[in-house]
Amino acid sequence: IDETGTVSVEIDGYQCIGEVAIPALDIMLPVIDELTYPGLKIAPCRYVGDIEEHSMIIAAHNYPRHFGNINLLSTGDEVIFSDIEGNVYNYEVAQVEILAGTAVEEMEEGDWDLTLFTCTYGGQNRVTVRCHLNLSFRKM
Repeated sequence: IDETGTVSVEIDGYQCIGEVAIPALDIMLPVIDELTYPGLKIAPCRYVGDIEEHSMIIAAHNYPRHFGNINLLSTGDEVIFSDIEGNVYNYEVAQVEILAGTAVEEMEEGDWDLTLFTCTYGGQNRVTVRCHLNLSFRKM
């Protein structure tokens, strides 16, 4: 448990807080608790926020096996986050947008329950997927 109360488990030297699944893209990946450049090479990382507070933002590289195809998601597609304690949070994609790489405030603002983002090829912009919690959320 970290200072924010988040439960994690160590995998290959990284503290993982759960996994993110995107069925439309056939992706299921662990999520590392803290964003670091070495960590991003391994798996998506929590950028800021908290899953319990419905404010988590997850960053990943644009590798095809990570978030490289999230620009293909459509409104209504499902995103699932499962935490280490077995809680499953089901989300629906509400919006896919492109933000400037310097748009830090815009990335963090808004009433989104979950945000996923990655760099565009070339790194100047960020493909950003905004999600709302689906009422089918279940907590163990």
